[in-house]
Amino acid sequence: MAQLDLTNIAIASIATPATGVTSISSDIADLKTKVKDQNGVINTLNHDGLSEQNIVTNGGFNIQQRVATASTAIAGVTTTTRGGVVADCWAVTTSVASNLNWAQIDTAGAQDTNLSSRYYGSIISATAGKKVMLSQWIISSEMSHLRGQKVRLSIKHNQKVGSGQTYKLGLLYLTAAGTVDTSPAFLSGAWSASTGVDPAWGTNLTAITPDATPTGENGTITGSYLNCTTVATTWTKSSAVFTVPTSAKNLVVVFFSDATGGTTDNISVAECQLTHNPEIVDYLEPPLAETLIRCQRRFCKSFNLTTVPAQNGGVIGAPSGIIGKAAATALAAKIAIKFPVTMWKQPTVTLFTTSSATANQIFRIDGTTPAIQTATAQLHLGDSGVFVTATGDLNGAVGDTIAVHYTADAEIVA
Repeated sequence: MAQLDLTNIAIASIATPATGVTSISSDIADLKTKVKDQNGVINTLNHDGLSEQNIVTNGGFNIQQRVATASTAIAGVTTTTRGGVVADCWAVTTSVASNLNWAQIDTAGAQDTNLSSRYYGSIISATAGKKVMLSQWIISSEMSHLRGQKVRLSIKHNQKVGSGQTYKLGLLYLTAAGTVDTSPAFLSGAWSASTGVDPAWGTNLTAITPDATPTGENGTITGSYLNCTTVATTWTKSSAVFTVPTSAKNLVVVFFSDATGGTTDNISVAECQLTHNPEIVDYLEPPLAETLIRCQRRFCKSFNLTTVPAQNGGVIGAPSGIIGKAAATALAAKIAIKFPVTMWKQPTVTLFTTSSATANQIFRIDGTTPAIQTATAQLHLGDSGVFVTATGDLNGAVGDTIAVHYTADAEIVA
């Protein structure tokens, strides 16, 4: 029988091994077996819990409830906010708020080389002269266990159209002076289009400087970010290690261009993840149901998953009820809506009329001459549902069917 005894030693004090060599030891700090590779990266061999769990939500860009999958103009995009929501939990900010599209690409028919995920997202310019940024706000309950810990942030990028450019990968935190889970203005002023001018973050948002060691993966640590060079039509993974301040209330992932791009530039992104400890972790797509639930805690809807919410969108999936009082009577129409999950906070609910372009009303969908129910109102809104009422119409009869679509939005977009 053979036995290997490891002497406890401070793993950080071990010199970085030569190329092709890996050191193994028992760390005196926590008595865990660890290895140190030729790049100075320390990996723990016996983790407690899900150390490699991705803290980023929808890192594979496979859930997209709000916008069409085809290349579509980004609604709400600005030079100072996260208003340009694209794939769930992700938002685009730009230095010129026009002529900018987003597309979700499905590789099920033909997998891209160096890409394991099925989907990726693309930011597409129609005119030259703008910078672009992709970001995700991580709520406190999903990152608090990382305070005072080292994390690795990684993303895959591909310059699908245009020349390779410098992009910056960063991790922001909301400082102790901020209000937990409440975003200040994302940027303190319009983002400059000048090369080398980083965004000026809003009050109490601060960039965490990447750790000098281990060195960044496919990038160079410059100031508060990892500078990554995109490669034309090639997927490249870039990552860096950050130490999360103990005072951090929230984290924000950012990936932004250093200079303005050209006409028709397409920067594509995939497989973004934030994991505990400095190990380089291969991307593993979580089950779709798990990702969907995490996304629905921030945004959910009654429409089919890939149907963009709209007025006059039909009755499929719409919560329904029956008329309780005949004719044009107050509170004749009542529908109790239960969200598919308990959301992380009380959302803002928007109603959509199922069978009319008239917005935000319950609609009677059968009986004599189907019609809008007026004075639609929301009652008892909470993080798990809402009660909707309306005044009936002249032809409404007890037992007629009524319906209304909804979206419930709890995303942080300031």
